[in-house]
Amino acid sequence: MNFREAETLVKETLDCIKNHKMELQQGCVACHVIFSLKQSSGRSEQDAADLLSEILTHDPKLNSEFIEVVEQIHMKERNMGGAFAMRERESKDSYLEAYFSNVLDELASDLHFGTHHMILRKLLLSYLALYLAQTIGVDYHAATEEMYYLLRKDDAKNSKIAHLIARFEEKVKKTDSGIS
Repeated sequence: MNFREAETLVKETLDCIKNHKMELQQGCVACHVIFSLKQSSGRSEQDAADLLSEILTHDPKLNSEFIEVVEQIHMKERNMGGAFAMRERESKDSYLEAYFSNVLDELASDLHFGTHHMILRKLLLSYLALYLAQTIGVDYHAATEEMYYLLRKDDAKNSKIAHLIARFEEKVKKTDSGIS
């Protein structure tokens, strides 16, 4: 699958989601588009996610349409937090414990296979997405997509993140060497 074919698939998938021709079954818009790319192209999930990001960065109009569909589904048509609130305490605890363990396992894997720079960026982006979710009152998936939309739209934001990580790393080096 070449770039144009992938771009067409993204547009068609978004159109189907937006017009409810495709049922997400409480799934995430972005995840569904990524999985559609993965399945159609035979790429890994990470490669499909990277391809989606490249497509959306390349086409600002499609990037805007993408975030509009995310907002339509995640913000206007759903209230995913409401479903969690309706659960019994035991079910909530089980859900929280499972996802807590998943996050720690993922970070442990990142420590083994990734660089400290990658882990710092991941943690910073997660914090930013969480902050957006809390302040604008949306679910985490929607906030993450809003943040990625902004990062694709304005590369200066990525530079600011890189600068902050570099400052953090410098501070750690100074602390490790005994300089305050």
